[in-house]
Formats: sequence, structure tokens, C-alpha cells
Amino acid sequence: MSLLSEQAKYDSQLATRVCQRDESALREVIGLYGPQVQAACRRICADLLDAEGVVSQVFWELWNSAHKYDAQRGSLRAYLLTLARSRAMDRERANAALLRKTKAGAAIGTIAAKARVVRDDPCEREIMKERKLEICQALKQLTASQKDALELAFFDGLTHREVAAKLHLPLGTVKTNIRRGLLQLRAYLTKLDAKGRSA
Repeated sequence: MSLLSEQAKYDSQLATRVCQRDESALREVIGLYGPQVQAACRRICADLLDAEGVVSQVFWELWNSAHKYDAQRGSLRAYLLTLARSRAMDRERANAALLRKTKAGAAIGTIAAKARVVRDDPCEREIMKERKLEICQALKQLTASQKDALELAFFDGLTHREVAAKLHLPLGTVKTNIRRGLLQLRAYLTKLDAKGRSA
């Protein structure tokens, strides 16, 4: 019997024991593959604590779902590393979305603070009212697909890939819609500002 088939048999036995809630089997799996799973997570996660969290998640998932492992499809090591990469990428995407929402929240806080000043100043109120109308008018210049993509990306905090999935569009199309939409908004508002200065 080849070394590979011996390893596959051993992996299968380990997974079966984990399925049977054998804690010593889980400890054995962690001893065998823990360092490799950790290294895979560290390569993807920017933060050490995130990487450690993903490592724990991978082995916790194995403990609760060891029946999902199929020795016929590959080694237990390959299964765990695939799981680690997938969960680490999920964690990084979640972190990126949270960062965007935090930045958006800070921007909203600034706008809210400005709004409090505006409420007490009739001139500022009028300027803000005009600017709001200008932005609404600018958004009307966009195509429906540009507007939808921008709203999902900037107001809902979705990644370009998530926007593409939600709108059932190719990723390249979504990126183009967002880029062109932003350029069109900027051009429209710049033109209005220039007209206002020359008036």
C-alpha cells in the first residue's frame, strides 16, 4: 500500500474519531496540522488576532462538522487548508466592509455636526438646501445601473464583488458603472460650482 493511501486511511480514521466526539483525535489533528493552518491564516489576515480567531474557527468547524470531510477527495491537510483560506478571506472581507461603514459613519457624523450649525444659520440653511437639490439633480443624470451600483457600494458598504452578486452583473461591469458614475457626478457638480462662482 502506498504512503499516500496510508495517509488517506489515517486521515479518514481521525475524522471518524472526531465525528464520534473523540477529543484526543481533535488534539491529534491540531498537533499534526495546526501550524500549517496557522501559517495559511497568517498569510491572508493582516491582523494576528484575526488569524488566531480563524484558526480556532477552522478546528471548531471540524469538531462540529467532521462528517463533511471526504477522504476520497483529498487529504485532511488539504481540506483544513482550503477551509482556513476560505474563512480567512471571509474575515478580511468582513473587516474591509466594517472599515468602509466606519468611515461612512464618521462622514455622517461630520455632516450631522454641520447640520446642527446649519439649523442656527439661515444663510447656511439656504446653501445646504441648494446643495442637496444639486446632488439630487446630479444623481438623476446617472443611468439606473450606475445609481444602483453607487448606492450599494457607498451607502450599504458592499464590496464591488458583493455589488456584482446582488445586481447579477459581471464584476467588470459593476466597476465600470461605479467609476463612470463617480466621474459623471464630479463633472456635473464641478460645472455647477464653476457656474456659481462666475454668477
